[in-house]
Amino acid sequence: LRGEGQPAGQGAVLMAALHRTLHITGAEMGNVQLVENGMLRLEKHTGLNKRFTDYFTFVEDSTTACARAAEEKRQVTVQDVAACDTFDEGSRQAILQTGSRACHSVPLVSPKGAVVGMISSHHEGTLGGLADAQLNALNELGGQVARWLIWHRGTVAGALDHLHALATSRR
Repeated sequence: LRGEGQPAGQGAVLMAALHRTLHITGAEMGNVQLVENGMLRLEKHTGLNKRFTDYFTFVEDSTTACARAAEEKRQVTVQDVAACDTFDEGSRQAILQTGSRACHSVPLVSPKGAVVGMISSHHEGTLGGLADAQLNALNELGGQVARWLIWHRGTVAGALDHLHALATSRR
């Protein structure tokens, strides 16, 4: 998830993970969400329009594939957004109007079983399903990204605590 031996910031890692997901699934549109206060917050995206990103800035109910994947801690494929009863009408229209007819959501699950985020691919046409090799690769990627996020949060929090301690000790 890092390029050419250089340390990567969170944004770069999330975009790399999104691009890898799109490569595996063969999609051109997708998004990354992180868990914040019990909701999924849109963090990164590609190929999705403003109406979509505004509508899905925060996802807090179970009327989307990503929310269902988070609740069930497993990948969820929606083969046809127009015909799937997972979505409420507002969610369905926000997805369809951006040009997505199908989607696949991959939860970012920590080793302790906590969902820390979600990566979703959005497909222009209906989707018949993904092959086992694709699902396995996405599962592995989801675990890697979750572990990296946990490491990154711990490292940044530790560094900030250290800087705060240094600053307050010099007053």
